[in-house]
Amino acid sequence: MRLKPVYVTDPNLVDAPLTDMPNQWAPAKGIHLYHFPLSLDSQKVRQGLEELGVQWQSHPILLPAQQQFSPGYVRLNSRCVVPTLVIDGRVTTDTINILNLLAARFGPANQCFDVSEEEAESVNHWVDRAAGLFIEALTYGDVEGVKKPFPIGNATGSGRYHQDKVELLSGLIETYKNDPTLRSAYEKKRAVIEATKGAMVTPGQIPAIVSATKAELAALETQLDAGPFNNGGWLASDAFSLADVQWSAVLYRLQWLGLQPLLWENDSIISAYTKRLFAQASFQAGVVQWSKVGRKVILPTIRYKVLKALGLKRDV
Repeated sequence: MRLKPVYVTDPNLVDAPLTDMPNQWAPAKGIHLYHFPLSLDSQKVRQGLEELGVQWQSHPILLPAQQQFSPGYVRLNSRCVVPTLVIDGRVTTDTINILNLLAARFGPANQCFDVSEEEAESVNHWVDRAAGLFIEALTYGDVEGVKKPFPIGNATGSGRYHQDKVELLSGLIETYKNDPTLRSAYEKKRAVIEATKGAMVTPGQIPAIVSATKAELAALETQLDAGPFNNGGWLASDAFSLADVQWSAVLYRLQWLGLQPLLWENDSIISAYTKRLFAQASFQAGVVQWSKVGRKVILPTIRYKVLKALGLKRDV
């Protein structure tokens, strides 16, 4: 039974993350983030950038228009996922990897994400636990008694959303069968999506994922009660850390999906933690301001599709 994301449980199924690797297809100068407004991992990285005070150039990758599969983007990130960070022509992928690089490069000068060696171990532990939650299955799977928000609600049910991607990728594999780089990327991504779909449509899987998530939230509650948070600090350290960035986006997503009543009580310490997390200026700028579905997702997607139909829109 699959209770965690494919990227956590099957590392051999996907390409290894890149760290500060030169890429001829990337912008040669400046700090660039390829992201999607509602993407959980994009939210994490945008908050990290805001917390660090880093100026960056936005490159939205419109997932509803399947831009993550466009050849130009795949040549930057062969995992066909967002986000992707580019600094002066060098590419870094995978959310944990990106945030660690940003913290190491920009944190010391801004006195940001500065934790002791002992705290760092706890921070990494809670970063990994947040990343291990199967949020994609909870987002697109059919959770009994939960009505998903727009536009997610329209994409759930019987794995159709993921099956459409499988069929699209099968076509791209055929189209680019003579390009080893693109063909391999599309084949690996298709395998990931097929595995994820299986986790959502297999009877009993979603209830088991909900139960596993609830157990993780119970562990989070215990840590908040016994750790630094209860003495004025944060989840895993006295100072705000990358563990808090990870859990900010996760808890916001679970609330947005309407899953909070299944996972933690309104008057629990988790609710007090979320209130403090969501009040962070970096969270408001990196997450909330990008969550305006109409302006940030629907209108850009319509505009992109119209321009592409007219032949006026190039690949990413």
